[in-house]
Amino acid sequence: MPLDVQGTFVSQKINKVRWIPEDYVETKHFFTGSWDDDVNSIKVWTLESQNEDDEAEYPRELSAYKVEGDVTQIRFLDKTNIAVSISNGDVKIINVSAYDRQIPLREINCWKKIHNFGEEVCSCTSLDTMEGELASIGEDGQINIYSTRRGEVSRTIKEADSCSLHSICFLKLNEIITGNLRGHMKIWDIRSSNDKPAASFLLSGDDLAANCIIRHPTQPHIILAGSESGAIALWDLRMNQFPTSLLNAHAAGVTEMEFHPENPNKMLSSSVSGEVWEWNMENLTKKGVDEFMPLEDKNTMNVNALMPILHKAINTLHCDKGRILCGADNEAVYLIKNFKY
Repeated sequence: MPLDVQGTFVSQKINKVRWIPEDYVETKHFFTGSWDDDVNSIKVWTLESQNEDDEAEYPRELSAYKVEGDVTQIRFLDKTNIAVSISNGDVKIINVSAYDRQIPLREINCWKKIHNFGEEVCSCTSLDTMEGELASIGEDGQINIYSTRRGEVSRTIKEADSCSLHSICFLKLNEIITGNLRGHMKIWDIRSSNDKPAASFLLSGDDLAANCIIRHPTQPHIILAGSESGAIALWDLRMNQFPTSLLNAHAAGVTEMEFHPENPNKMLSSSVSGEVWEWNMENLTKKGVDEFMPLEDKNTMNVNALMPILHKAINTLHCDKGRILCGADNEAVYLIKNFKY
C-alpha cells in the first residue's frame, strides 16, 4: 500500500508530538505540546474516522493542560507519566489516565524555575528519561538529575557548560551525553563526585548547535547527533574523538531523530526545511569497529522522503508501528500511514 499522508489544522504551532503507548492494540491517542502562542498547552488527542466507511482518521481534542511558556520537550517516564520541559525554566511530571484519556491531565510534580540565571528566568531547553530516571538541561548551562520517586533533585552540575545546552540523551542509567550551542559534546558520569565530563568531543569543525542526540537501540555505543546545519554525525563511543560518519543531510537544521521502535535499521528525521526522511541505517552501523562506511562513500545510503516538503519547519515526529505523527510550524499535525518498517 502506498504511503498515505493526512494533515489536520490544529490552530497551534506544534513543537512536540508523542504517541501514548497501548499494550495490545494500535494506539489512537497522542500528545501535542505547542510553542509561540499567547497561551501554550499540552493536549491529548484521539484519532477517529468521520464515518464507518471512511478510512481517513482525524484528530479530536480530548483534554488540554495550559503551561506558561513554550513546551520544549516531552518524554515518557512510564506508560502513564510524562516529563515536560518548558521555556520558563520549569520541569513538570504530568499524569494521563490509563483508562479514560478524556480525564484532564494531572500535575504530579513541578520544579519551578529550576533553570535560571539567579533572579532571571531562562529556558529548560530539553530533558531525557530512562527507566524512570530524569535529567534536564537549560540555557544556564546546568544539568539537573531528578529522583522522580522521591520527588527531588538528586544531583546538580552547575557549570556543566559555559553556553546554552541544547540536547541531552541517556547512554546508560548512570551516563548522559549533552550537546551545546557550539556543537561541543560531553559525556557525564552522574555517579562521579566531581563536576567534570568523562569525555568531550566536537560535533564538527563549525560552531553549530547540536539540536538533538539519539542512541542506537541495539548498539548503545553508537550515537547520532543532528546539527543546526542539517548534517547528521555518527560516533562510535569506543573511539569517540571524531565522528565516524558525517552526513550532509537536510537543507536546514535537524529538529528530531528517532529509530523505529521495532526495526533498528530504520531511522526517521525531521527538519526546519520542512522535510521528513526515512534512513536505512544498516550499512552505517555495522558491528565491527573498522567496518563503518567511510565519510566520502554515501551512495549506499538509502534515504526516502516520506511526505512533500512543507514551507514551514517540521519540529517533531514520533512513530508507532506503521504510522508516523509529525508536528509543524504551519499549525498542523500530519499522520503518515502504511509506513513499511
